[in-house]
Amino acid sequence: MTTVTKKIEIPNIRWQKFLLGFNLFCFSLLIAQTLTLDSCIALAKKNNLKLLEAGLAIAKARADLTEANASYYPTVGLSSGYRYSSDFTNSKTGSFSTGISAQYPVYKGGAIRASTKIAAIRVKIAEENFRQTEQEVILAVKQAFFKIWQIQEQISLIKNILNRRQENLTLLKLNYNVGRENEPNVKQAEAALKETEYQYQKLMQELSLAKLKLGQLINQPGEEIVIQYDDKKVEFPALDSLIQEALWHRPEIISQKANSEIFKAQVNLAKSNYFPVISISSSYGLQADKFFEPKSNWSAGVSLTLPLIDGFATKAKVNAANIALKQQELNLQDLTNTVGQEVRQAYADWQLAMKNLEVTNKILEAARVAYQLTKLQYEQGRTSYFFLQQKESELTQAENNCVNAQYNRRLAIATLEKVLGRSN
Repeated sequence: MTTVTKKIEIPNIRWQKFLLGFNLFCFSLLIAQTLTLDSCIALAKKNNLKLLEAGLAIAKARADLTEANASYYPTVGLSSGYRYSSDFTNSKTGSFSTGISAQYPVYKGGAIRASTKIAAIRVKIAEENFRQTEQEVILAVKQAFFKIWQIQEQISLIKNILNRRQENLTLLKLNYNVGRENEPNVKQAEAALKETEYQYQKLMQELSLAKLKLGQLINQPGEEIVIQYDDKKVEFPALDSLIQEALWHRPEIISQKANSEIFKAQVNLAKSNYFPVISISSSYGLQADKFFEPKSNWSAGVSLTLPLIDGFATKAKVNAANIALKQQELNLQDLTNTVGQEVRQAYADWQLAMKNLEVTNKILEAARVAYQLTKLQYEQGRTSYFFLQQKESELTQAENNCVNAQYNRRLAIATLEKVLGRSN
């Protein structure tokens, strides 16, 4: 009985087309806009739409403060007019009048001071809201930036995997042609190569979407973006000091403390109704029946208004303001506890990410050694393709895990910096 072995040719056309496409992609990166993480953050601070909107809120709060401060100044008005009248006896008269008046509130029970204080605090809250929005935007930029880095690393990894699997397929076909391998193994290796090519195309689409997201965050949609990143070693101090840093710098904490000051001022504003209102007024005017014969008059006075009975409305307002103040103090305490928990969680995630990266690097090193040894054994005919394929899959998984671990470490650092209230 004669066994006929079918020879399989080893085509390189498809592989050459893929390399050509990859080289064209690399060439397009050279002519695109290159951005570092710092430059992306700077562009986001300058162009992000959410930050522009938050900036307008600050401008509005400052305008409200200017309006509130106007209560410290007197109001001055100028009036002029002509009056013509006639009665049933056909007597007709006309009169001219011109006058200027001024009024100044001397004392309103502390209402003016409380109102201006509230307006000033609202400016501070608007500024802290802007800083909070800025930190959220910076975190989103870092996430998008590192996602692009991750995908580009995976694309480079895919290229290496394709090279490796193409070499293994070539070696497998050579062994098949001399009768040392079977056709199912060849088919399986070809399928693995096709799957890798599909993963490459999928990653290219994901890269386009990731760049689009980053472009939207920095308000440069449609721009071709290439990132450049120099990894820096980041260390954090002890957990207790980080919690204190967050409690001092988190914009949410500062805003809530400012809100407490507003509620205290609102208590004083409500109590102002218990006190009299004192104001000074003065006027000077000219009046005449004929335009060229004016008579002048002037007046000045002090007025005092004292509330006597208002149906306990003032007392109710004071009680409501005190209750709102106590509720605000509870909200501040709850936020303080939440921030502390966020810092603890982010710190633990960072420590785990660092440890995971260390572990995955060691696993990758071991997987590379095991694959090289198994490949050498396969070339010498001392092991089967099954074990070679198994070690190659383990190496591929270890390489992907290492890229993902690096990505998770950077995200953990970015998240921890955000919960600490750092604006970098």
